[in-house]
Amino acid sequence: MNAQKITALLKPLVISRIYKDEESALRNIIIDYAEKKEKYYKDIIISFEKKYKYDFNKYTKKIKNTATMDEEEIWMDWKSAIEMKEAWKSTIKQLIDN
Repeated sequence: MNAQKITALLKPLVISRIYKDEESALRNIIIDYAEKKEKYYKDIIISFEKKYKYDFNKYTKKIKNTATMDEEEIWMDWKSAIEMKEAWKSTIKQLIDN
């Protein structure tokens, strides 16, 4: 998608005075999306903590050297959720700081 198409998509948001310009519209839309993704992964982490009654570090210690394949798969999914949450959090910070 080129810049003209992006501008055309954002123009109605500026014309209707929802945003002052295309740049602020795009920035806010991306921040909103990133915040939703961060919350999505945070919710996954919370569901793991509730289900297994441990935080990730305690779960890691519990299964260390004794993990079944299922436990390892859970651990990997949990770790991935943590990493993705942190990646989205970092992205949000960069967007807000710039």
